[in-house]
Amino acid sequence: MATPLVRIPQPMGGTMYAFASSARDMTRAFNSSDLNFEFSKYALLDLPDFTDSVNGSNTIDFELNLKQASGQKYVPGMPNVDFAQTFQNYALNLEELLLQDDDYDPIILQSDAEKIFFKWLSALGAIDFVAADSNQTLFGNYTEKVNGAFASDNYDRVVKYLGTIDVENDVAYQGNTYHEVYINVPTSVGYTPTVLFKPGNYNTTATKLYASDYIEGRAGQTHPDPNININTVVDDYTSNSGAYYNIQTNATNSVGLEFNANAYEEINNNPDVKSLLDFAKKGQKFTFNAILVYYDIYSQSVPANRATNLYGILILDDIQDSYGPGSKINEQIKYKPNEVTGLNGNAFSLKLNLKFNSSLDNVGVETSVNDFTTFSMDLFMDTTTALENATELLIQANNRYANIDARLDSIENLVTASEDTASLSNRVAELEEDFQNASIQLADSNSLLDLISKAHNRINKLIDGSIPVELQYNTDVIFAGKGTEIDKSIPNKIKINSTIDGYTLSNVYLWNITGNAIAGQISTTNKFDVGLAGAGASKFAIWSRLESFSNRLSLNGLIENDPESDLNIYIDDGVISWKKGQTFKIVFDTINMLGNNIKIWTSTTTNYDVLVADINPSQLITNKPYIELVCIDPANYQFEADILR
Repeated sequence: MATPLVRIPQPMGGTMYAFASSARDMTRAFNSSDLNFEFSKYALLDLPDFTDSVNGSNTIDFELNLKQASGQKYVPGMPNVDFAQTFQNYALNLEELLLQDDDYDPIILQSDAEKIFFKWLSALGAIDFVAADSNQTLFGNYTEKVNGAFASDNYDRVVKYLGTIDVENDVAYQGNTYHEVYINVPTSVGYTPTVLFKPGNYNTTATKLYASDYIEGRAGQTHPDPNININTVVDDYTSNSGAYYNIQTNATNSVGLEFNANAYEEINNNPDVKSLLDFAKKGQKFTFNAILVYYDIYSQSVPANRATNLYGILILDDIQDSYGPGSKINEQIKYKPNEVTGLNGNAFSLKLNLKFNSSLDNVGVETSVNDFTTFSMDLFMDTTTALENATELLIQANNRYANIDARLDSIENLVTASEDTASLSNRVAELEEDFQNASIQLADSNSLLDLISKAHNRINKLIDGSIPVELQYNTDVIFAGKGTEIDKSIPNKIKINSTIDGYTLSNVYLWNITGNAIAGQISTTNKFDVGLAGAGASKFAIWSRLESFSNRLSLNGLIENDPESDLNIYIDDGVISWKKGQTFKIVFDTINMLGNNIKIWTSTTTNYDVLVADINPSQLITNKPYIELVCIDPANYQFEADILR
């Protein structure tokens, strides 16, 4: 296979750059009766200016991080050419190398196209990410850097709006068959207030992919456009190995958009917001000049086996062909209606006519944007919105009627339970008579004394056995909890026993740091060789799972040789969560750290990025360390580390 070739952004009708993985997924769905392919999501982008950064602003700077295969900085020229050339020679070439990698798993539905696209934007300086706070998400996601968060910061968000593709159609025109994809931005929305990015791993175990001087499969060829070359563009260069792409998992290299509304705490905590569409109604006007188009590929037999992948990017206009700063893709302005000022909003409706082509000399599609259907599509969307509102009102009315019906049933049951009004009157009279008789009996002290005397005599008979009594207890309501067991073997007796016998002894496993996976159990016959150069503590760690109550991890006789780098220990809290006051003891036999530290990590949900203890060899009392971790604050992962010896 070869890296697809692209053309320069066109001034009329827009330009679509598609990823090769999308054509691969189409072929998979076409050849499989179980797989489906459908366009599903889109995102509106506002790509920044093509210039140098000023006061922390995000711009597109081609020579900022990009390198030639020789290791020299990328030399920019015309913005239109640089945009197409770097996307082709960097993003599409990286994807092609991934698809051909020996470790690539063709069964996995999730593609790497989205991660590659945002990696390319990040390398250009166009986009920057920060960790999202707990008010935004609890999933460990990222957001774009917010304007004003730092001193002299002029950062402007790139991803402005997340939407859903609801309409698709196939049409034949002048002997060609097109697939129509409608992208509709409703009048009622503004920008999406918060856009989350989720981290992910590439479909390979490698952390670097090496490239040749020319893009994959194009050596000795020339581009159909004489302005575009086929020289590889990479992240970096080493004299030993040559040019390469860095595909380590981090916020710069491997993120994608989060379309799951449940990941947004601002949606979960607002009862009036149920979807990303409702969320966008909280935003205001925004500008955009490009669109990311996504598709879903899923199994019909196993619907949960689904992935949302990036199809490509649609550039709405060309870039001003001028040297120096100031070039930019022309923007469209999206207004949201203002009920106070009476400002009318606007809507956008774009129809993509996609003609699929299996040729390797292009990106796989021929695209046109029909500008003549926007008015009719806007009317269609307004009508759809009105129908949605009418449906909501109908559902509310139906709920009210159901409530009234339930209340009416309750009243009917009450009335029909008595034969008639006269029956009710008789029952009330009987109650009044009983109450009066009781009042007469208690009217004087003699009556009270007589009742007390009778009760006393009956109690005495119970005590002396004149009246037999047998009490029965229901013991089924008593059950065991953590650390306890219930013994009911003796009739009419219950014994509660404790099952906590000192420490919970944890099993020890080898952890592959680069692959984020368990690499086998550690035992006396399969020791952890931390001193082995190139395959010891720098690439592997010790992994154990947190159990209930107090834990003890014994490494006696399990570590071979002395470590040549820091010794990392990962504690998995995915099944059992940390509790306040919980302890975790780690015991070593004789070990010489050779100046290296003992590092203890936890937080499974965030890929073990919480360092709870960093112990320098000078802190150790003996060469047989005995370390005790005490959880002080489980919510914020605060621990105290005591070195017992």
